Amino acid sequence: MANIHRLGDNNDQQNNYQNLGGNGRQQMISIFGGIDADPRGENFFDMLKKSFCPRLKLISFTTIVSAVIIILYITMLGVGGINKHDRFLSVYEKTLNDFGGNDPDDVKSNYEIFRWVTSLILVGDFYNLVLAIFMILICYSILEATQGLNLTLIVFFGAGACGALFGDLCNICKYRTYSETFACIYACVGFLIGYIILYWKKLDSLGEMKCAVVCFVAIVVIFVMIFTFGSGQNNFYDNFGELGGFLGGLFIAMSLVQVPQSGEFEAICRKVGYGFLGVQVGLSIILLYSLSCS
Repeated sequence: MANIHRLGDNNDQQNNYQNLGGNGRQQMISIFGGIDADPRGENFFDMLKKSFCPRLKLISFTTIVSAVIIILYITMLGVGGINKHDRFLSVYEKTLNDFGGNDPDDVKSNYEIFRWVTSLILVGDFYNLVLAIFMILICYSILEATQGLNLTLIVFFGAGACGALFGDLCNICKYRTYSETFACIYACVGFLIGYIILYWKKLDSLGEMKCAVVCFVAIVVIFVMIFTFGSGQNNFYDNFGELGGFLGGLFIAMSLVQVPQSGEFEAICRKVGYGFLGVQVGLSIILLYSLSCS
């Protein structure tokens, strides 16, 4: 966990928020869209990149996982065919299940817990493919650039799997197969909120930039909620999984993000994060394998 950094950090920055001067604040702003050049000199594509994916790199976990999701979606359509009775370019539920979609019954009865991970990179129709890729590029490009690869993997797969597990518990009597890609997106949203909670007192050192950081996180949360609201209307998508992913990301941020010169407040937040993360995972597993449908 030595490579876990604060939001707004890079390898060249000092590890002390209280020493942030003018250059530090400008670097912080650059993380959230960039003001390191005259915007009047930008072309249309520069504007899009700085507005939505300011830290996106060609070779990164974010781009690789996005490519894998697209390839698997095309493969599912090629293998199982197009379900013309569902959304545009939708896959069949059986195809989603065969490729590792999250089926609560298979997880509970056959102990196929691998579905908590495989379902994170499967989408069921073209609309949600475009939406998921767009959100992943925005959220995880920022997360990967500011927090490092290790924590990005933990949030995507760890918090995403927490969402899939929580979804299985809530859908224990529903014999359906779900895609949990949006659980990963809400995990990143939860992480951003957890970061704000953990760093609330330290953000005072940013002065007026504290408001900018909080507003940025609020905009991301609202943006994701607005654009993913319609995904819940598809039978493949698990709203409970999204809630579980959000909680997992929130508790992971409170548990694992390193805070320099931590005080009593940060120590309490860390204990709360570890405690509730353990309760969420442990209680979900116990209830999933002990409850039964009447």
